Amino acid sequence: MAIYALTGDDQIIINQVPLNDFPDGDIGTLSIQNTVAEMTTGKDANTIFALNEAGRNAVLTIRVLMSSSDDKRLNGLIPQSNKFASYSLVEGSIIKQIGDGAGNISYNTYLLSGGMVNKLPDIKINVNGDGQQAVVEYQIMFALASRAIQ
Repeated sequence: MAIYALTGDDQIIINQVPLNDFPDGDIGTLSIQNTVAEMTTGKDANTIFALNEAGRNAVLTIRVLMSSSDDKRLNGLIPQSNKFASYSLVEGSIIKQIGDGAGNISYNTYLLSGGMVNKLPDIKINVNGDGQQAVVEYQIMFALASRAIQ
């Protein structure tokens, strides 16, 4: 029997406010860069498994339309060097809806906490009409990411 997966109506939420001002193509990517456990095997196949706390770190890349309300709000989350210690960390979530073709929907939800915009957005200038020059990309690193399927 075939299994179907229908996707759409996904949401990216930053500090409890959904983002809406998206361009074309990929609008968000969540990258989990580390493993949640490490393993070392020694003599006689004695093996040690160790929790790697960095395995819960994540980087969210978001693409929004330049000068949109989402761009202005995300720009306000960039840490200022003269006030770095007073930075308010960012929270976020990604909710991906998956349908089964029979009317049932499951929700793949990533909860993100302890976040900070970690670089200034790049800018593109193009004289040939490239639409990507009206797109700005933000990277937010998060200390903790968790995933739930409901």
